[in-house]
Amino acid sequence: MKRLFIALALTMLWSVCWADSPLTSTHFSDAYSDHPMVQMACQEMQYDIPTTLLNFLADEKSPVDVRLAVVNKIGWNFDGTTMGQQLGEYLMGRNKVKNEKKLIKKLDAGTLAVYAYAKAMSNYFDVTAASEMGHQAVKKNKDKSFSVALISALIDAQVYLDTDWSMIYSALANVLHDGSLKLDMRQEAIDSIMDYINLYKGE
Repeated sequence: MKRLFIALALTMLWSVCWADSPLTSTHFSDAYSDHPMVQMACQEMQYDIPTTLLNFLADEKSPVDVRLAVVNKIGWNFDGTTMGQQLGEYLMGRNKVKNEKKLIKKLDAGTLAVYAYAKAMSNYFDVTAASEMGHQAVKKNKDKSFSVALISALIDAQVYLDTDWSMIYSALANVLHDGSLKLDMRQEAIDSIMDYINLYKGE
């Protein structure tokens, strides 16, 4: 009986920790609630993400910060476990590649960051692959997009939640203080993310 109690207690603690994490506690899409695509993402979805949204997420000409906001909003209004898969399949078909490795090479930095974030949101218990994808997006980030760099750091923060809490705040602070980046994200969205990340500043 004592062992059962301990097991249940540990399970509850684990659930609470993951409910309160960099990916699950940063609802920055609220800063883009005036955008039609984010408004569409607010609508109830059952099994499939609308093609209109998939096309928007896959379009490299669409603002990357808004696309990330759409992913953020979908994550709370949909079965997140299939979001990354659906976007991945759509991107592979659109880019005429047969596997993810080839897709990563072909995608531009912004779209790769969007895909990495969708994968991370789909399974925030294991974001190793999404984190590496985010790093690849940063390497491709010739336009010096702040949004690309910040979302990669946010995915990394999820990794650090399980490995090194002292790195969670610094991962994002390094991006905030990088003057070479082009600020292409709304300040309200940045503040929303940092309101949570700042909780780890003391670590």
